[in-house]
Amino acid sequence: MSKQDEISSSVIVFYSYAHEDEALRSELEKHLSGLRREGLITEWYDRQIVPGTDWVQSIDTHLMTASIILLLISSDFLASDYCYSIEMRQAMKRHYDGNARVIPIILRPADWQEAPFSRLQVLPTDAKPVTTWNNRDEAFLDIANGIRKAVEDLQATSAIRKSIENLPIQQPVLPLWTVPYRRNPFFTGREDIIRQLHERLTTARVALSQPQAVSGLGGIGKTQIVIEYVYRYRDDYDSVFWIRADTKETLLLDFATTARFLELPEKDIEDPSSVINNVINWLEGHVRWLVIFDNADDLSVLDGTLPKRSSGHIIITTRSQATGSIATGIEVEKMPVEQGALFLLRRAKVIEPDVSLDKVLKTNRVNAEDISKAMDGHALALEQAGAYIEEIGCSLSAYLDLYQKHSNVLLRRQSRHAQEHPQPVTTTFLLCFQRVEKANRAAADLLRLLAFLPEPDVISEELIKDKFCRAKFDLFSPRLWLKRLMTDPFLWNASIEELLKYSLVRRNPAKKTLSIHRLLQVVIRDEIDVTARRQWSALASLVGPVTLSKDTVFETLNRMVGDEDLIENQIGFSLLEDSTSDKTHYKYRLIIGIFDTKNNQVLKNDVFNLDVLDDDLAQLHSEHRLVIYT
Repeated sequence: MSKQDEISSSVIVFYSYAHEDEALRSELEKHLSGLRREGLITEWYDRQIVPGTDWVQSIDTHLMTASIILLLISSDFLASDYCYSIEMRQAMKRHYDGNARVIPIILRPADWQEAPFSRLQVLPTDAKPVTTWNNRDEAFLDIANGIRKAVEDLQATSAIRKSIENLPIQQPVLPLWTVPYRRNPFFTGREDIIRQLHERLTTARVALSQPQAVSGLGGIGKTQIVIEYVYRYRDDYDSVFWIRADTKETLLLDFATTARFLELPEKDIEDPSSVINNVINWLEGHVRWLVIFDNADDLSVLDGTLPKRSSGHIIITTRSQATGSIATGIEVEKMPVEQGALFLLRRAKVIEPDVSLDKVLKTNRVNAEDISKAMDGHALALEQAGAYIEEIGCSLSAYLDLYQKHSNVLLRRQSRHAQEHPQPVTTTFLLCFQRVEKANRAAADLLRLLAFLPEPDVISEELIKDKFCRAKFDLFSPRLWLKRLMTDPFLWNASIEELLKYSLVRRNPAKKTLSIHRLLQVVIRDEIDVTARRQWSALASLVGPVTLSKDTVFETLNRMVGDEDLIENQIGFSLLEDSTSDKTHYKYRLIIGIFDTKNNQVLKNDVFNLDVLDDDLAQLHSEHRLVIYT
């Protein structure tokens, strides 16, 4: 191959950076010399501009022809109007148009989590800034390996694209289709949600009223459900538009893409209101269309972007559980154990996608169900587990053993072929946690406390506040805002509201309980240093348990009632003597509620139902109801 042929087949890499980071850019260039010598990449940066030429035009030309754009992130990059507002904006537009791949590289610590590129997979691993590594060579090697993977992926994609260019089209292509994702061949279950979504969108009275919002915890499977819905019902629509709503910037970029597809006038991104209004006017004048606003965690981003007269369908995916007047909500919960196991087996390619769980070998089924339980039905975690098993070639049991010892490592790992969800579980959770901590420190501390509670599925709000206020904090003093949080109902609700924005907790207002995903507990605990982890664990042990376990029931009885005659005569509690032994046995159904002693009546009950029976007890002869007054 001639030198000219090598250059034409290599991937063009563009450096976007602040000149204050010239030394770090130069160091990165050295570590990419292997790719350069292999003829895989050709690099360009502004120091190569020939004297006397138009530097702006030269930068624009190379930026618009590059296949990979490296954003070298630092505080100076973010502060540079040219880097941030011009180069990065053009780079992101080319990325979302599918014409280039943007790779952010974190050189120095900076506040970049809310930037338009924050949802992209960044380098180095875990977004650890290069300057914070003990050995910078290791950091740059990590970056070089990541860029090599991107180059190889681009070349493979290009080869596939060329090989199918001349193949006949197997099915009609929609004239207007901007969905950026392929159909997931391993998609499993969720039939109830897809059916509910379809019924709501196609029932005239409901469809004409509001968009449908699919909400839930990050990585729980919202986007995958909508992707499956889109492909399953694509024949019902003439036009399907996919708009990323992570930020106002990404939303505007996709509106511009949509305007270009529609060949609308004034579609220049420099005029945002014109772009949005023209697309809205088009939608209001047409029928049989579907618009998806994906990752609209901040629903205010959608202000002014929804048609007032809707003759099509709108689906929103969001982590926010409160959707207000914008949309009707459909909450996505974790996958049931069997469903999660089946998805794992399919994704790991242990079985074919059309094989049902009852046809699976018992050993594989049991191991897959154990992994599903360990992941607590979290779709992205199961996807990562399946990808690891496939890529490494290990068994299900070997993965389970490894996860039990090194969960923090596996939850951080990103598959080599991840596209639909570029962030691993740990990053997905921590980005939300960082936003919560920035907005409400008390909410962040409440989440830390919940992360250390042993029974996260049913956490009584009243019990946790009562126990917190009564506990003696000998080991360390809790933060003042957390202490105040437990006694101030407005602060408590404000903190819960902040957590609900990202579905980091679920709240049952009827039973006054909270729940937190077990995997989120694992991630938060792993992110806390050893000393702080001991402190939070000690605090949780003083506060917990906060569910109605058997021991908690007896503790509650002794504290709230205490008078045996009152228990037996006024509330109906019964002690039964076993005629064959000296033991006293108890059996009852417990209903916690409010008992009005003045009028001798129950004001409220059915908050909790629980059968309690000691393991050592013989079979009892009757069952009694107990109502505790508070």
